[in-house]
Amino acid sequence: MSFRPKPPLGRHFEDGSGRGNIADRLDAVRSASTVRADVTTEIPIVRAPLAPDRSGQAPRPRRSGAARENRVRETGQQPIVRDDQVTAQTGPEAQEQGGTRREKEAPKSVARSSAVMFMGTLTSRILGLIRSPILLGAVVSLNAPVANAFDVANKLPNLIYMAIIGGLVNAVLVPAIVRATKRSDDDGQGFINKLLTVAITLLGAATLVITAAAPLVVKLFASTMDGPWFNVTVAFAYWCLPQIFFYGMYTVLGQILNARENFGPYMWAPALNNVVAIVGLFVILWIYGPHNPATAGDPGVWTGTRIALLGGFHTLGIVAQALVLVWPLRKLGFKYRPDFKWRNSGLGDAGRASWWILLSMVAGMVPTMILSNVAAGATARAQHMGIPFDQVAGNGTYTAAYTIYSIPTSLIVVSISTAMFTRLAKNAADNNMVAMRRDTSKTLRMVSTLMFLCTVLVVVLAIPASRIIAATIAPEAIVTLSRVLIAMSLGLVGIGAVNVLDRAFYAFEDTRLAFYLNLPFQLLGIIGFALCGLLNPEWVVIGIGLVMSATNIGSVFVLAYALRKRMGRFDGKRILATHLKLLLISIVVGVIGWLIMRPLGAALHPEADILASLLIIVIMAPLLSLIYFGLMKLLRMPELASLAGPARGILRKFGINK
Repeated sequence: MSFRPKPPLGRHFEDGSGRGNIADRLDAVRSASTVRADVTTEIPIVRAPLAPDRSGQAPRPRRSGAARENRVRETGQQPIVRDDQVTAQTGPEAQEQGGTRREKEAPKSVARSSAVMFMGTLTSRILGLIRSPILLGAVVSLNAPVANAFDVANKLPNLIYMAIIGGLVNAVLVPAIVRATKRSDDDGQGFINKLLTVAITLLGAATLVITAAAPLVVKLFASTMDGPWFNVTVAFAYWCLPQIFFYGMYTVLGQILNARENFGPYMWAPALNNVVAIVGLFVILWIYGPHNPATAGDPGVWTGTRIALLGGFHTLGIVAQALVLVWPLRKLGFKYRPDFKWRNSGLGDAGRASWWILLSMVAGMVPTMILSNVAAGATARAQHMGIPFDQVAGNGTYTAAYTIYSIPTSLIVVSISTAMFTRLAKNAADNNMVAMRRDTSKTLRMVSTLMFLCTVLVVVLAIPASRIIAATIAPEAIVTLSRVLIAMSLGLVGIGAVNVLDRAFYAFEDTRLAFYLNLPFQLLGIIGFALCGLLNPEWVVIGIGLVMSATNIGSVFVLAYALRKRMGRFDGKRILATHLKLLLISIVVGVIGWLIMRPLGAALHPEADILASLLIIVIMAPLLSLIYFGLMKLLRMPELASLAGPARGILRKFGINK
């Protein structure tokens, strides 16, 4: 049976915003006494209600919660009452004002949590760019066949993990852990022990089977590769596929920390992964030297030892990324004990809802298979047609462009939406639709404000950014990379909005509807990617980027419509007006940027000095951002004020307490 809450629609309320009967209103007043540290490393303190719940059964008092309440009394710190717990007494405007007060009073606000995650992700991304494409480009280039071979093998673990397990963990475990923490006497310790035991057992078995089937797995993603390079890809895959287990453990341990609202370690751990990989690349450069274009088409230069060093160091980085999360869990007092008593643990309910996430992720994997094969085929066709490798984007270039394209998503979207997800899950569990609408709308508008700006900056500064980020590749490859990057960046606003709306659906634990809503766009992606394979090799991956952007933007409207029906209302007029204003501002800023850049043609040439490219970015990025925010202020857009909280959090991370 389904375990997801039954969220009432607007027509089920008397006034469309509060609870519809006196008993429920009294319950809302009683819930106002609930103690909650808004975003903190501690598990929320939950007092037993003063009256039985709707089922007529009095909830069990939590001994551990009472103990923490005593500690609160001893320290003299006053508890903080969430604004969404007085929904029945206040309207949306009052609640939004209350939300501002909460950010000031809470020991850790969403803004501060977003800032912590922002800094962790920023550090990881900077190190990631040093690793790839800068150092990796020096070792295997971006468009050479070996770059495609390693790229396919190294992304297989992440793709397979996300298809089989990752979506289940991200969408289901946080709400399940929050409920277990709230309902149990041991703060969810028993549930988490069972969860980790299941994860270790199933992940270990799946990893062994998939690694043994490496040739078949590679065939699914690179069937268009020439035979010798296919064998090189399989050799890389044997070293890389064990990453599946450690990707899984990293996600499970990280989501346990997220459920306790300790977001920082999960976002900082990938930095260690990048450090390990960077050390490995330096070792390879020291032993074998940089990539030699003269031998780019010869698979024989890639011996077993050379393959083992490149694949092994990247896997070792994922191992370190997972194991480093054990330390913050121990600091929170968690001690793992294997527990194989899985019956009546709540894992079965999570598993049943997870099937729809599983189907959604597997369906999403099919377009990726088509994409990977089409991109690999473009390189193979170029080699047979005599087209230089640097003029044709393959899997390596696609991944390099995607690395740059995903920086705004990981820095902005993931940081903000992850910090908000626990709150959204609690709002959904409480059937608090007013708070749900408020938080979803505010998160969506905040994310879109920043993503529109990022789109403008990427489009205007694509060539100098590619010159810096891929400093070790040829000028012709710079042009190829920048074209793919521009095509992808046109969908940044769409992917940001999809991420936020997906989190809202996952907060309701309505995984089946999310699957059906995403399915048409998966099918469109498959058709679009397949058609791109008919283009000339130089335009194949660029076409893939445009298909990605189109499907991301289209899915936003479908998700928003379905979520509006789920929540009763969706603040649609304000969201639409905000996006139209942001679109207009972005067009104006983009034109201004293009006019300023025209006289700098020499500096924009792909052979331009790296220092000149860096100077252009240092000058133009702040200037265009200032114009962008200035136009927002001129139009009196309230979203500008919403960014003040995260901005203050980022400044505090730099030691600026203003």
